[in-house]
Amino acid sequence: MSTRLDPDALAALEQQRDFLLASLRDLDREHDAGDLDEIDHQTLRDDYTARTAEVLRAIDAQEEAFAAARRPRSPKRTAMWFVGVVAFAVIAGAVVAGSVGARRAGDSASGGVSAKESPSQQAQQCIPQISPVEPSTALTCFKAVLDQDPRNPVANTWIAWQLVLTADLTPDDLRKPLEQTAAKHLERALSADPSYSYARAFRAVAAYRRGDFADAKRYLEDFETHNPSADAKGVITQMKLADNIEAGLAATASGTTPDLGPASSSTTTPG
Repeated sequence: MSTRLDPDALAALEQQRDFLLASLRDLDREHDAGDLDEIDHQTLRDDYTARTAEVLRAIDAQEEAFAAARRPRSPKRTAMWFVGVVAFAVIAGAVVAGSVGARRAGDSASGGVSAKESPSQQAQQCIPQISPVEPSTALTCFKAVLDQDPRNPVANTWIAWQLVLTADLTPDDLRKPLEQTAAKHLERALSADPSYSYARAFRAVAAYRRGDFADAKRYLEDFETHNPSADAKGVITQMKLADNIEAGLAATASGTTPDLGPASSSTTTPG
């Protein structure tokens, strides 16, 4: 579907962009001055960064419409976006079909029906809202959980995955902060619940997608040694992550550009 030419809309988007970028700078200054604690700073920065990414994409769409030609995309970025969508389809399918790890992480094993959902159960309700191109809904949902339980392993893990997917479609100057924030959320999840397999799986996947192949290999080995759940292991297998990491390491050693595209386009849900 084409983008409608609208100079007023473009001007409004540019104003939003300037406001959000200024807000990001102000947040960092307040944090550096000690006026904003780490958790509040990170939470607000996640939100502003994701919103900025959406506005920048909307500006790009308007500018492309005015230019009457689509801006050439980097083959590497296109491949990264595709593998993000494929990986998300596999992972979301695994959660809907099995979600054994997500149900148990951070919850008690009472088996009874509670009048109020636990934070981990609330976080599960946010997972289907994850979107590579429109992250705001999922981020808002996960942050509501983290406001109650900042260390919740499920919310921290899956908000990290949303940020990783968003980073693939984000300009270079904003992609790195998103990746760094995602890594912090994954470490927080593992600190709260070292047995949560998805956090270890996503940590390896995120490192691979950043091109940090040595870290990805180390994280994958760590994942394998921690008795991963069948669902999380199925995701790793489906993505052929071990093979892709080795290919990346080999390409780096030979001085060629690693291909970060998917080894397989299958989106079959692990059984």
